[in-house]
Amino acid sequence: MGLIVVPLPIALLVGALAVGLRLLATRRSSADRARLADASLLERYVRLPADAISSVRLALLALGVSAVALASGSGGTEARRLDESGTETILLLDASNSMLAGDVEPNRLQVQRELAARLATRLEGRIGVVYFAGRAYVLSPLTTDVSAIEMLAEGVRPAAVGLGGSSLAAGLTQAIDLLAGGEEGAKKSIVVFSDGEETAGPPFGEAIGRARGDGIVIHAVGIGTTAGGQIPLTREASLDPTMAARRRGGASVLQGPDGNPVVTRLDEASLMEMTTATGGRYVRGDEGIAEIDDELARGTRDPVTSTDDLAVAVLLLLAFVSLWGEGFLLPRG
Repeated sequence: MGLIVVPLPIALLVGALAVGLRLLATRRSSADRARLADASLLERYVRLPADAISSVRLALLALGVSAVALASGSGGTEARRLDESGTETILLLDASNSMLAGDVEPNRLQVQRELAARLATRLEGRIGVVYFAGRAYVLSPLTTDVSAIEMLAEGVRPAAVGLGGSSLAAGLTQAIDLLAGGEEGAKKSIVVFSDGEETAGPPFGEAIGRARGDGIVIHAVGIGTTAGGQIPLTREASLDPTMAARRRGGASVLQGPDGNPVVTRLDEASLMEMTTATGGRYVRGDEGIAEIDDELARGTRDPVTSTDDLAVAVLLLLAFVSLWGEGFLLPRG
């Protein structure tokens, strides 16, 4: 778990207050020592001259507070970033059963999780997450909390939606609605991770027209192969009562009404249609994470990473030693 992050201005304000209180205490203790003990007596108990003790203590206190402020200001950068870019992006994640197909290793769902989580660390501005299958859900409103976005991207699964099928129209509509409530004038985009299949809901043409009218750019990441694969009935699958009965009957893959295994295939045409209409880009997920980053995260800052834990530890150790030393040098009269 990361450090509790205190904004740097607040940390510096607290530090200034601590130093100010120490100055006040030093002035009062100096007057008390002058009444209670002779300076030569104090020198017998500490190696430093009595006149230098207050200055050294103040310097140690300032050093300790500064180290704490630096550690606080640098810790936890993987969790949250400032929204300086004026961009808003929705990660639209496919939670349909077809994403369980193993035509890409280890399966489509895991490839989607890894790509979406990594992309989240590279995108600027605020990010939201929407899952879709037969219907769509907003999992996260627009936020700068990168850790939360990564967690949601890595946790996508069909059973979380609860309704089978695949409706790109429902997902796009939900994502567009979410962006509509964002900042006016921000650069808005949607990144769709999907195999492109539509088996439920209306066509997505109306949603594409709305996105184009609102100036929303849609990018798409195609996951799967045109050869396709069968859909295993794992615990992550979203099953209606009929499908559940078939699984209890011993079926290991999803079957169609005719009793034959369903084969799901990557439909690149639908994904290209939405990107072409809105000025976005289409890439295939099996081209690798580096290609996805280059295509969809272009123009962003370097990947967000946590501050070096060793550097933070050194700063905190310096703070401890400085503050302990400040207290150890308490003059005795």
